[in-house]
Amino acid sequence: MPPSTRTLAILALLVVGIGLSFAFHATAGDTQLAYEAMGVEPGENPELVAGASPNVTDLDERLAGTDDRYREPVRTAAATGSFEGSLSPELHTAIGDVDTPYVAYDGGYYEWSLLTRGETTNAAIEMRQTGPEAVFDDVARPVADAPTGVRTAVDEGTANGSGVRPGLYRQDGAYYAVAVESEAAVFAQFASSIVSFVLTPVGRGYAAVALGLLAYRYREPTRDRLLTARRAAAVAALALPVALVGTALFESGSISRFVTGPVSATVVASGVVAGVLAAQGRWLALTGTTVGVGLVATAAIAGALGIVGLVFGPLAVLIGVATGAVPFGYGYWFARPRSPASPE
Repeated sequence: MPPSTRTLAILALLVVGIGLSFAFHATAGDTQLAYEAMGVEPGENPELVAGASPNVTDLDERLAGTDDRYREPVRTAAATGSFEGSLSPELHTAIGDVDTPYVAYDGGYYEWSLLTRGETTNAAIEMRQTGPEAVFDDVARPVADAPTGVRTAVDEGTANGSGVRPGLYRQDGAYYAVAVESEAAVFAQFASSIVSFVLTPVGRGYAAVALGLLAYRYREPTRDRLLTARRAAAVAALALPVALVGTALFESGSISRFVTGPVSATVVASGVVAGVLAAQGRWLALTGTTVGVGLVATAAIAGALGIVGLVFGPLAVLIGVATGAVPFGYGYWFARPRSPASPE
């Protein structure tokens, strides 16, 4: 006898949950980016050098979005060698984190130093113009000492691999700027990793709901209303051990992951409780449960992450409530009586 519709639906949720649980690991493992090596002369393409070398910042690019009237401190420093005074908030935002020893500005290179005064916009800027040859001698690294991917890029023009290190390299008197071939590809990969990271606890929440439903389905395959509010709460609570085991086996890093991941997964899985309460028409209990779960989750995440958790906690709750719509549907479905003609 083939599995019933309800059993197939639970198995489908389990498969989706397991797939999402490993989405981040699959994405993180696919880190192959294309790099290219372009020959560059000391007096040419400072923006290309700045884009490749971590020791040079393209100051023109940083200032591109800053109104011209706010750039006077930089112009003064470039012309006289230094500036000390107050920066506009716009300029401070644009250059406040520039800490490279060199900057490329207005077609030339400058030695760079920026000292800010605490939390204010008061700063001291030093810019001493220097020749590109001096910058290249200081910044460029020998190709022979570089990773294999860099040597491949220099020899063949391009290379694929996560081991390539962008930078300025020299070989036989020639210089090469090695950089990612497509910035769009970097952004796409970063965005994909973030989305997959967010979906990991969602998948574990789904898997927990599926496992709980399968357990009840196995115990009482002919029961009309498989879920009650109490049973749904037990199913949602299963997300905690499922996510904890997943975190322990497949993740590393901060101990806070043992809080944020399981809590987020439980918020997702609690949608099954909301579905049951909706099916029973218990709207006050539904509201109280949703608010209560959100507050507890936010408090737990804030406790693990500190102040920043007050931002990420509500965000995790919102994502959990949105993705919890799937468990909500299952909770609603399994709390309703079956139709006499249904093959479920």
